Amino acid sequence: MRINLLKPKVKLQAKPVPSLKRKAAKMGGLLLGVNLALILVTADMGDSSLHPANLLGTSSESTQEVKLLAPNKDLILSDYKDLIGEDFHIPEGLKDRVGFWFDVYTKYDNNNRIIHHSLYPWIVFKVVDVTEIINAEEPRVRWLRNVKADKFVASEMAAFRKALTHLSRGKAVDTSNEYQVAVEKSLSLLPGTLKQNARKALREVRVQTGQRNFFAEGLEVSPLYLKGMEEIFRNNKLPVELTRLPFVESSFNKHAKSKVGASGLWQFMDSTGRKFMIVQEHIDERTSPFKATEAAARLLKENHMILKRSWPLALTAWNHGPSGLRRAMKKAGSHDLTDIISKGRSANFDFASSNFYSEFLAALFAERYHDEMFENLDYEKELDLHTVKLARSVGAKELLRLSGLTKEDFLLFNPDLKRAVDRNASVPRGFTLMLDDGARTVLKNLLSKESLRTSAVKEKLSEADIVAL
Repeated sequence: MRINLLKPKVKLQAKPVPSLKRKAAKMGGLLLGVNLALILVTADMGDSSLHPANLLGTSSESTQEVKLLAPNKDLILSDYKDLIGEDFHIPEGLKDRVGFWFDVYTKYDNNNRIIHHSLYPWIVFKVVDVTEIINAEEPRVRWLRNVKADKFVASEMAAFRKALTHLSRGKAVDTSNEYQVAVEKSLSLLPGTLKQNARKALREVRVQTGQRNFFAEGLEVSPLYLKGMEEIFRNNKLPVELTRLPFVESSFNKHAKSKVGASGLWQFMDSTGRKFMIVQEHIDERTSPFKATEAAARLLKENHMILKRSWPLALTAWNHGPSGLRRAMKKAGSHDLTDIISKGRSANFDFASSNFYSEFLAALFAERYHDEMFENLDYEKELDLHTVKLARSVGAKELLRLSGLTKEDFLLFNPDLKRAVDRNASVPRGFTLMLDDGARTVLKNLLSKESLRTSAVKEKLSEADIVAL
């Protein structure tokens, strides 16, 4: 079996960063201005003059345990290690918005409920921690503790609404009321009077649940697929940064299903999925990570071509649809996403649509720099698979039997066939299977000669293995 766990990372291994001095100069002293946290690492520093600690004037030994200054959010979001292509650097007008979602993914877990302003998400009134309620011995049933936690958060929301109502009427701040004080402090970051801002916030206050633990699970699972996904995007001449979108959509859970019917890593809806994949009663290729990735590449390329060749617009259209985005662009009178968000907000172009690109950027930066924020993760190794086509139709259970794979492995490689196997439905001629070397060999009589010729043994899923789906 090719699925193994890598050893957990218990130390952050520091490595020289050749471009760090250049990036520090480019940022005009940001390194000196940010709030930095100290962590201990054991590392061979190589050229220690390039280490962040030395750039800050702090001496360190190159071959012993040292204090490494780990950069905070501002430094990471500046891409100080040059890990992200320029197409996906954060626009000035979205920095605060991206910073909010970066905290959602890296700082707050699902026991943290963030009460904030929906128009300006970075305006946070309070982070409510319900850990004690969730981990309490009583009530004994978990769902009852969840209900209790939700009621507590609702009471906090009610208190903030009461404070906003009070201030929206132009009344003075009661300094003994913690909610009014918090509202005044948070809204002071916005232009305008407290009365005006409180009136607007009263209509726009919402709760966002932290996602850190779900993001960590995605980081552990994603190595199964990321290299193959990157290869697919390179073959389509697309930036590999786009392959991080499933962190936003599903946290790399291939079984994810939304309330509205979106499915798989990429969360394709039925109607969109059928344009690019087999989506029917017994076979649903939306749940196949690699087939859905091929479809995602085609859809993103299409969005990019029809929307001014702009990745902010193309990715927003992934969530909102190209036609809906064009209406928002027309309303805003601009092709710039920052303008569209500020001027094109409507019942249709809502919170989800206006924040989608910022969520993507936050997830991209969080993944690329995750070693600085997550530790002790159990990463899974990439799948080593071939794509082959069936030369004739065959029953799903017979296909499973002939493959020699366990049902668990067969469905790990081909999750799109789960219902077909459960119901012993026929798998049609020409269907694309994902197989390891052993299964490919024993099934050779069932496979098309073309797929056998183009799927020579490889160590990894590579360009020759990714056939047109």
